Amino acid sequence: MRREDDISSRRFFINPLYDLNLPPKDMVATMTRVIFPKYTNHHKTLFGGQALKWMDELAFIAVLQAYQKDFVTVKVDSVKFLKPVRQNEVVEFTAAIVSEGRVKVDVDVKGFVVVGESKELVIHGSFCLAPVDEGGRPVRL
Repeated sequence: MRREDDISSRRFFINPLYDLNLPPKDMVATMTRVIFPKYTNHHKTLFGGQALKWMDELAFIAVLQAYQKDFVTVKVDSVKFLKPVRQNEVVEFTAAIVSEGRVKVDVDVKGFVVVGESKELVIHGSFCLAPVDEGGRPVRL
């Protein structure tokens, strides 16, 4: 059975191209965004809060797909804005699990400006997420 045919039995959508047989540390989630005017500040560059929102969402998607459990963000360890991202540029975000403990997962999120075949790292952050039960209480991985 193809994954697309079995989606109705899942609580969340899993990208059919995403290989769930890989170990969590080998999985990478991606998201691409065009920087429209509504995402920019008065300098016509990407507003930092918007970048953080997208990065946090992608970190969540990465752990959700890897572990198929509910998670919450418990810490944003660091975020570095390495270069301004200008209006109308295309940014590709990637999220990869870098470590896991009994009650937390660390996710590395990077943002690259994409021009043709070229990619330049412009944003980098580290996020820590923890699995929770339906009541929002911490659980072990």
